[in-house]
Amino acid sequence: MDKPAANELRILFVEDSALDMELSLHELKGLGRKLSVTCVSAADTLRGTLARSNPDVILSDFSMPGFSGMHALEIVREIAPDIPFIFVSGTIGEEAAIEALQQGAADYVLKENLRRLRPAVERALKAAAARREMLGMQQALRESEERFRTIVETTEDWIWETDRHGVKCYANSSVMKILGYSPAEVVGRNALEMMVDEDRAEVERVLPSLVAAKRGWQRWTLRWRHHDGGIRMLESTAHPVLDASGTLIGYRGVDRDVTERVQQEAKIRQLARIHAVLSALGNAVLRSRDTSELLDLSCRLAVDQGGFKAAAITARTTANTLTMTSGFGDPAVLALVAKHDQLPLGPSGIGEPPFMQAMRTASMIVTRDGSSAQTPAGWIAEMARAGVAAQISLPIGNEPWGVMTLFAGMPQTFDDEEIDLLRQLTNEVDYARDFIAKSERLEFLAYNNPTTGLPNRTAFYELILSCIERGPQVVAMVDIERFRYINRTRGRRFGDALLREVGSRLRSLAAQGAVVAHPGDDAFVLAFAQTGAIDDAARDIEALLGRCAELPFMIQGEQIHVRFHCSVLMAPLQAQTPDAIEHGLVAALAEAQALDHPVMAFTEGASRRMVRQVGLERDLRLALKNSEFELYLQPKYGAVSRQLTGAEVLLRWRHPADGLVSPAEFIPVLEETGAIVDVGVWVRQESLRIFRRWQARGLMMRLSVNVSARELRQVDFIDKCEALLAADGYGRALEIEITESLLMGDIDRSIAILQRLRALGCRIAIDDFGTGYSSLNYLSRLPADALKIDQSFVGRLSTDRDTLALVENIVALAHSLGLIVVAEGVENAEQADLLRRMGCDELQGFLLGRPLPVDEFEQSVLP
Repeated sequence: MDKPAANELRILFVEDSALDMELSLHELKGLGRKLSVTCVSAADTLRGTLARSNPDVILSDFSMPGFSGMHALEIVREIAPDIPFIFVSGTIGEEAAIEALQQGAADYVLKENLRRLRPAVERALKAAAARREMLGMQQALRESEERFRTIVETTEDWIWETDRHGVKCYANSSVMKILGYSPAEVVGRNALEMMVDEDRAEVERVLPSLVAAKRGWQRWTLRWRHHDGGIRMLESTAHPVLDASGTLIGYRGVDRDVTERVQQEAKIRQLARIHAVLSALGNAVLRSRDTSELLDLSCRLAVDQGGFKAAAITARTTANTLTMTSGFGDPAVLALVAKHDQLPLGPSGIGEPPFMQAMRTASMIVTRDGSSAQTPAGWIAEMARAGVAAQISLPIGNEPWGVMTLFAGMPQTFDDEEIDLLRQLTNEVDYARDFIAKSERLEFLAYNNPTTGLPNRTAFYELILSCIERGPQVVAMVDIERFRYINRTRGRRFGDALLREVGSRLRSLAAQGAVVAHPGDDAFVLAFAQTGAIDDAARDIEALLGRCAELPFMIQGEQIHVRFHCSVLMAPLQAQTPDAIEHGLVAALAEAQALDHPVMAFTEGASRRMVRQVGLERDLRLALKNSEFELYLQPKYGAVSRQLTGAEVLLRWRHPADGLVSPAEFIPVLEETGAIVDVGVWVRQESLRIFRRWQARGLMMRLSVNVSARELRQVDFIDKCEALLAADGYGRALEIEITESLLMGDIDRSIAILQRLRALGCRIAIDDFGTGYSSLNYLSRLPADALKIDQSFVGRLSTDRDTLALVENIVALAHSLGLIVVAEGVENAEQADLLRRMGCDELQGFLLGRPLPVDEFEQSVLP
């Protein structure tokens, strides 16, 4: 068998899911050891692997097609019983899990809670090491009495010897670690004195028959009292000691501390019960006719399936009052809840039972082992008289509408894993309640937006027709600026809450009789009677939105300021049907957003531009497939040498009907639709073809290609670049141009991407420098090679002294950081001369060469 490398951990997976194996390996990276992994999924390959290699640990699924985890455990116990075996599964039940531990499995970890995997592996490896050490020591026992004594005194198990009356004659030092007594305190003492009373009675009942039969025992689990008063579970194995005549004179045995294992078995049973509750709750939702029946069934399941003494759900009935709406279990416990459930939710919370504290603070309240600093002593005493030893109160709902309290008759640890499952239970109750409530709201939702309750698109279409029948109307569409960013960074719940607050404020500010609707997303529509020209209406709307945005919105404890964009039209003057009204408003709103105008009145020009935009988007979807894109090249020259140094690749679109379309018109559409990602890949592929053609002619000049924000945000962007450029070192063919503002959006991720691009041989250029962040700190961190001065600065060099000084500073800054400086947009000799005197390295612009199709560039520009 192969000898493992230093610090190498050899893991054998018995697993049929590569994904599950990868998730487990991800958790094990924290061990700080090199992982050597083998995976099998059948009995024959498992046997063969064990014959060829000697893994440090085996991680096995419990259920696989044609092969069970228990069969795998049986094979491992047969061939390599000393290798720790851990089940990592999500399908094992309570009884099977306990049986597995009893059959020799070292531990059991749920796949949905892999954070336990690393400590479980560490414990198993430690235990295996201890067992191997013990086996070596046992071998030594046979060779030397002195060696035997050393082994006995160093093992973690309690090795002992008693006379026939149970008085200890010998105890090794491990008894101190296990029970807190020194060997001297144990020797001469009857072992039964240290046992829990119930187990002592059991030993006194069973032991006489064992003595009479001169028999020992194996794996007899008994509870012992630790010196500090705690309880330890010891698994005892003993053999009779006979004198020369065959008379039993005592017992010699080993006790192993299995407290943690027994607790783990109990925990598995408890977690299995909670899983059963969660499983049954889904059927309860289908059976429930209303919310009340759902809550009653939830409490019943917690008691019947979860093993709790009682369960109660208290819900808010008024602003400051809780009422027990559902309960099941011990009547005495439920009576105590009902006795206290009408107390007001005061600000101090003094003397409140736990379920009221949980509602008031929106946090979980736990009482373990009958005590808690958060729970009033009087409540604990009342519950103790009712037979309750532990309880947990969990708020239900993100904004709590109720509390579920579970009462246990035995002390409970309520550890993190159990609490996670109980929180999942309350989340399921919340979801199910919401599901039932939604069913009751179907008619409401047919005409109202589910988030704000305002009329939806269907209702607005009907309302606007009614309004137009009464007279001309001003119709406005309002959009929240950067709402998608708010939704993405703060979460959907936060965004929905903001929409509700905006809708409420718009409704309160709108004139009496006005229609305020919420057709969808973050767009609101207002309609009111027309009393003047459209410019007057636009001013009125702008004033209304100013009042709406004047004060911040308080969302989940956070103050947030918003800005609006708005479009306005006159109906039926400019649009007669609801579809035409909405279409016109959307067109004008798009212009308001593009031009950053607060309010934009509808014009026929806006409508035409929107139609043009839609047409471009439609045609662009086919442009790449139909080979309508072309590459143009603009040369770059050395500022001093005036020699050709490379070229920038520029994308052009030759529309089959309209001819060349301006990049300023179609590239934003590519960005918005996401088509820029595939087009960007095509640009880089074509650029490499050009480079290879030039290379064959002995020309080694880089081609500069731009990378957009949409491309850089793709998770597989760098992987695609590596697939394209890694072969034959073609990364040196490209200079990647990225705008500085794009890089600063996520500086750490940007640095990582640029480093990987440079590793491929690419040169990195920071484009449009000076128009964005222009932070010296950030720039010094970026792994860049070149800096491009934006043409807006170059154009003012000869007319603006401040710009001249700024560009001089940029050149000096870039050179101090070891960067090449490229000036783009050079259009006259005076600009070129100024840039040369400043020390600019490369020049690009119409003075030196306009963008040309690739074939023309190669004929007229290349040497």
